[in-house]
Amino acid sequence: MLGLKANTPNEWAQIVLKDMESFLTDHAYNEIKAAQSAIAVINHKPNHQLFVNTMSALAIEEMQHFESVYEHIQKLGLKLGQESQNDYAMQLRKFFPKTKDPKQKLIQKLLLSSLMEARSCERFSVLIPVLNNQYPDLATFYKELFESEARHYRVFLEFARQFDEVETVNRQWQALLSYEAELIKGLDHKALVHG
Repeated sequence: MLGLKANTPNEWAQIVLKDMESFLTDHAYNEIKAAQSAIAVINHKPNHQLFVNTMSALAIEEMQHFESVYEHIQKLGLKLGQESQNDYAMQLRKFFPKTKDPKQKLIQKLLLSSLMEARSCERFSVLIPVLNNQYPDLATFYKELFESEARHYRVFLEFARQFDEVETVNRQWQALLSYEAELIKGLDHKALVHG
């Protein structure tokens, strides 16, 4: 369904289970960054009504996700810590060469956002079975979030294909997936959404 070329090992979920505070903190900040990304791309197509409406709604939804994650942090008696550096996102952005072309900038942002949503979705699917016993409420929450992240992944990818030639976008997408697969294999596993 997601087309990712590398799977998250089950050990990652065990690492998360041992440090829920770090994981939930990272997740909370990721939702804020996802909202900011959705807002930022509006400037690329301000006269495209469907795009603006979709990105605006998506940004609101991401902030609602932040609120939900923060509620779970409080329910568990944990604290929202400081934002940690997202090595995954930093490395992922290196895939695309810098460009001044506005259309290419937009396509790159859409593809990166799509991939990050897809990876989050895949990570949640690995985490849910592990959470079921110890954190059933969180497991339910991540099941709901899984569907939302999957929808976001498709939205970003569909707009990229709408704003450029489908074959070109598909070629970029497959190359990005291959790059990301190698990146995932090389990361040290931490209690982070993309760690």
